[in-house]
Amino acid sequence: MVSPHGRLPWSRRLGFGAADFGFNLFFTTASLYLLFYYTDVLGLSPSTAGWVFAVALMWDALFDPAMGYIASRTRTRWGSYRPYLLFGGVPLALSWALLFLPVEFEGTALTIFAACTHMLFRTLYAVVSMPYLALSAAMTNDSKERGFLASLRMMAASSCAILSALFTLEFVEFFGGGRIGFFWTACLYGAVAVVIFIISFATVREVERPEAEKMPTVADMQKMLAGNRAFWIVCAAMLLGGIGGTTLNKVIPYYFKYALMREDLIGAALGATAAAVFVSMPFWNWVMTRTSKRVMWLSGTIIGLLGYAAFWFAPPDPYFIIPIMMILGVGGGAGYLGFWAMMPDTVEYGEWRSGIRSEGAIFGFVSLIQKGALGLAAAGLGEVLESIGYVANQAQSPQTLEELKLIMLAFPSAMALGAGIAISFYPITPKLHERLVRAINWRRRVSV
Repeated sequence: MVSPHGRLPWSRRLGFGAADFGFNLFFTTASLYLLFYYTDVLGLSPSTAGWVFAVALMWDALFDPAMGYIASRTRTRWGSYRPYLLFGGVPLALSWALLFLPVEFEGTALTIFAACTHMLFRTLYAVVSMPYLALSAAMTNDSKERGFLASLRMMAASSCAILSALFTLEFVEFFGGGRIGFFWTACLYGAVAVVIFIISFATVREVERPEAEKMPTVADMQKMLAGNRAFWIVCAAMLLGGIGGTTLNKVIPYYFKYALMREDLIGAALGATAAAVFVSMPFWNWVMTRTSKRVMWLSGTIIGLLGYAAFWFAPPDPYFIIPIMMILGVGGGAGYLGFWAMMPDTVEYGEWRSGIRSEGAIFGFVSLIQKGALGLAAAGLGEVLESIGYVANQAQSPQTLEELKLIMLAFPSAMALGAGIAISFYPITPKLHERLVRAINWRRRVSV
């Protein structure tokens, strides 16, 4: 039996964190480059590309709670959530490669192909990633240990983001460029992810569930979520921050290509930002341990807002812009860590208020909101690019470039501020979480 309390062995910590490197070979690469691939490689219009992206993410968002429900009711000798890493990795990798398959379709046929393959990929991504998200709450009940697991996850994710940002376009060129280059790069990333998922499955363990534990019904999940104030606060902050961050990341390639005329530095800029997130993780973990998850997130919000202000007034020179993007990365790192460190604690908050525990429901609805935010941002950005007169692979007008900068900075900074305001109301402190866990354990003992 795995103890729900205390420090986990390093093998389990590293095995859990490493899996997010594999997931981000898909997620981060898609976030950074897929819209750009649709518009500047496949030749889809910005509006069409944005809606292809959005429809797939909306489908993913709607499917995630169902997948969370399925995972929470799964019972195997390996646990509820681990088996999906083992059995879902290969289908996920194949769907990722299919997304970039170099076909001869054009026009409507190409749009349908892009939409169908993207929806297939998002479905299989949910099948594997949803159980993984719930694992941190199923591995331990210790809030500090969960925070440390979240920091390892974010370090793995940001290190993958560095690789994706710096080398994806390099791999594409190495494999022949264009569609064929993207396809073989996708095959490479998928193969690496499968190996990582197998290693994670072999090293991670779940807390053994009581044999008499009732499997939650849909009504149980609704009851638990309805009264979970902490959950909805974190979701609101994630929704706002996710829309703003997605908008910034998706506009950066266009800004460097057309405003700065330095397409060759797109990877360096995105990689520098990811590197800043990676380097900041130990510092934010220290702040979180010494203060609280809420204070840590708010501190990052302040740094991020200062970064946006500096970006706005900086000259249009990449050697000024890239260091400022690193400041944004440091500030954003606190939000990433805070979100994934806070969310597992809302499982106990919901159980304490309702008497119902379901990691799958929590993370299913989290993912619904997260993917919904990303989908709205992608669709909105595609429409906005079209409305400001963007035309792929052509020089943009001065007005288009000015409006591109406004989209990239003013909107994300407003979203970051809104996220900070929301998270200031987060009710779970370290001491409160300890009391919740004790109360839940007492309730379980007297009910036996």
